[in-house]
Amino acid sequence: MKFKKLLIDTLKLLKRNKRQSILTSLAITVATFVLLVILSSSSYTTSTLGNDLKIEEDTATMTYTPQNMLDIRGFTQEDKQLVEQTIGKPARLSASSYALYAETYFNDSKQNLSFRTLGDLNKNGLVVPALLKGRALEELDGGVAISDKALMSLTRKENIETFLGETINISGKEYPIQAIYYGSAVNERLPSLLVTNEIKELLLGGREYFDELVVETNQLENINKALSALDTYGIFRKEGTYGYIDNRRVYEETKAQATTILNFIALLSSISIFVAGFGVMNAMLSSVSERSKEIAIRRALGAKKSDIYQSYMMEGILLSLLGAITGIGVATLFVVLMNMSGFVTTLTPDHILITLFTTGVFGIVFSIMPAMVAANKNVIEGLR
Repeated sequence: MKFKKLLIDTLKLLKRNKRQSILTSLAITVATFVLLVILSSSSYTTSTLGNDLKIEEDTATMTYTPQNMLDIRGFTQEDKQLVEQTIGKPARLSASSYALYAETYFNDSKQNLSFRTLGDLNKNGLVVPALLKGRALEELDGGVAISDKALMSLTRKENIETFLGETINISGKEYPIQAIYYGSAVNERLPSLLVTNEIKELLLGGREYFDELVVETNQLENINKALSALDTYGIFRKEGTYGYIDNRRVYEETKAQATTILNFIALLSSISIFVAGFGVMNAMLSSVSERSKEIAIRRALGAKKSDIYQSYMMEGILLSLLGAITGIGVATLFVVLMNMSGFVTTLTPDHILITLFTTGVFGIVFSIMPAMVAANKNVIEGLR
């Protein structure tokens, strides 16, 4: 009964100081929103990574690496049939987005650069790189697009835009540079050269090239059987080596690293709730000063120090929790909108409970000082 009365009185006080109450809890709202958005984004990161690596599919990707990087050899139809007969599982030939190389010359400088088409990027789920200068990458006509990194390695110059329109020699043929695009320093799956289908066909001599063999199994026993068969009977076994990409291990290791980073960022973001708690304490100390006479009257009418203390503790906790609940509501709405836009994010009950608990603890901690100051106010001075 006493708690109910205390709660009602506190809510009346908050309502009476509406403007100050809203501004104080708003800081908690913003801090809570930021923290929950970061926590929910971890599911988007892991789901995107899982989709890129096709974790849900019961497949494994075998690879062929030639001893000479300029050697255009890979898996053949005979290799595909060999693997299917060995493990009794379907397989399909595939091509990566980067493992084709050609001798490329600019004046006296030479580099072995990887080349692919935009179609190859699309098949491998890669985003078209950003254009730095020149014509659109989809509009190449008899020329090539080159990454800024590759052009710098060829020219040893920083001001690479001046080379737009110049010609480079690829496998003995001259091609104009029609576009320069951004070459990622992290994503090694992006090729150094983007060419048209016609130029790719010329560079391959009309042959098809497959450096990957996707098998519908992820059992290590089957994969090892297939690799052993390829090591013994593979068409180009003497010119290169066979291996496989363990997508599950890549996923787990990358997920662990990403989760660690996001958790660290979330920890840093939680400091914003701590800082917002100082705002609550400052606002309440100001309130104590403004309501000195009210506190003195309540004491004169028989209110105990503990009653005043509990009243201000309740006020601080309510301000913190109201801000947290509002922040949770806004974050939930944001997550729903993100999911509707195609970005899969998840706000779990654990995220919400941890945030509420943390906010409640900070509300208690930062309400202690104002509550003690209010409870120990001098009654006589307050009535003057």
